[in-house]
Formats: sequence, structure tokens, C-alpha cells
Amino acid sequence: MKAKIGLVLGGGGSRGLAHIGVLEVLVHAQIPIDFIVGTSMGGIIGALFAYGLSPSDIGEQIEQLGSSSLFVKRFFSGRARQNMVREYLAPAFEGKTFEDLKLPLTVMAVDMASGKEVELNRGPLSPALLATSAVPAVFPPVEIDGMQLSDGGVIDSLATHVAFEQGADYVIAVDVYPELATDNPWTSPLSDIMGFELPISIFNFNSVPSMLSATWRATRVMTWHLHQRRLEAHTPDILLRPAVDDYGSLDFRDIRSPILAGIVETERHLPAIQALVEAAQRLEERSEAMRGEGD
Repeated sequence: MKAKIGLVLGGGGSRGLAHIGVLEVLVHAQIPIDFIVGTSMGGIIGALFAYGLSPSDIGEQIEQLGSSSLFVKRFFSGRARQNMVREYLAPAFEGKTFEDLKLPLTVMAVDMASGKEVELNRGPLSPALLATSAVPAVFPPVEIDGMQLSDGGVIDSLATHVAFEQGADYVIAVDVYPELATDNPWTSPLSDIMGFELPISIFNFNSVPSMLSATWRATRVMTWHLHQRRLEAHTPDILLRPAVDDYGSLDFRDIRSPILAGIVETERHLPAIQALVEAAQRLEERSEAMRGEGD
């Protein structure tokens, strides 16, 4: 039986552009990937790669999305913004299903009615990708099979547990969720998400955290706690953490820097990744030898 290597691409909006750099190094080094689990931007980039696009082609596609000023300049309704993303995905995925992909892919979402995590890996691709990237308050939920689905990062942005559940012998994970300690504790939600400070703070007064900034901090603390506990329970064999903490999740003004951060981080871990591939090959050889003895 072939030893399986799963690649987990985490959510993080524009920070997820680092995944393109990660894939660029993995492809150049001929690292075999058997399946992908992605959340939010990790799901979109994972889908483009699983469909057969090269990392450089994916970078060009994402640059078109960023140049549309989807988040920075055009504050349309959430539905209008979601339609723009749908139009962006249409050339690659219109009428396509998960079964059309060259690599197996699972994208993560959360049913906002039941609170359950949902693994999407069958049926039409476009609705699933809209669901996994439906950031609450930015995009509306996407209805699939009677569920109201939003971004999988509502619960956790890095689904390593799913990769192991799907039979991965080895897991490479790319975590672009910002570390809690890097934050200004009482930053405004808009500044944190958009990646730039507002000219006049409407969230804090005399350094006392407002209701909005305190609520935002509480959300960050809760999600970070769950994120860390999950990583401890389902630890990947290789954990890549590109240096993208300083980017706002919806700041697409700089496309290239997060990609370069992904390249640098993957190259730093490349010897360990290559050793993992060798271990996978040895495991496969042992399995074949055992089958031969059984025959």
C-alpha cells in the first residue's frame, strides 16, 4: 500500500497567499502530495492546484482578484462581494465537481445553524469554495444541502485532524493564522482585518478598550486556544509557519510578499520534508515486502 502524504493549507485571507510559495517549492523539489485539505483561502488555492494549475499560474489568478479592489475600495453588500468571487472562480470551476480534480481535495466549512464542522469533498466545486471562504460579516453563508455554511475558520483554520482521519501517513501543514502574542491586544477589528490603521480610532477612548475591540480580542483568544489545542492533538509531521502575521486578512495590496514568505519558510524546512518523503518510501517498501511474505 502506498504511503500517503497529506497537505493541509490553513485559512487566513491574504496571509494564505503564502501557500502559493509553499507549493512552488514543493513542485520544484518534486515532493509528492496525495491529497489536500484546505480552509478558506487554503481551500481556494488548494482547489486551483488540485485542478492542475501551476503555482505561478495561481499567483496570476489571485493577483487578478486582488486588483479588483474587492475589499479595500468597494464596500458593496456581502452578496455583491460574493458574486465577484463567484465570477473569479467561474473560468476554472464553472460546472466542475470535486471529481474533476487531479488531486483529492477536502475544504472545510461550518454550519452556522448547528455549529458543526462540515467536510466538503463531493459535488459542485464553486459553491463549496464560496462556503469555505464565506468569512462572517464579509460574505453571507452559502446554502448547501440545507446547511448554512460559512468559513471553516469559524472553528479552526487548520484541519490537520481531517488529514489524519483520511488516512495520511504523513502530514505537511501550512499555518498562516497569526500568533496571539503578535497582536496589539486592543486593536480595532477593521484595522486588524484590513491591515491598516484607521485615521481616527472609533473603537478606543483614552486607552480603554471599547466593546468592539474587547469582543474582537475575546474572539481571538478563544480561536487561538482551540487552534493550539488541535495542533497538540493532531500534530503534523512538518509544520510550516510563514512570516505573514503582519498582514491583514483582507489586505490584498501586496501579493508578492506573502508568496515570498511561503517560499522562504518551505526552503528552510526542505531537508526535513525530503526526509519525510524518504520515510514514506521506506514505509511503502516495507508494506510491499510484508504483502509478498503473506503471499
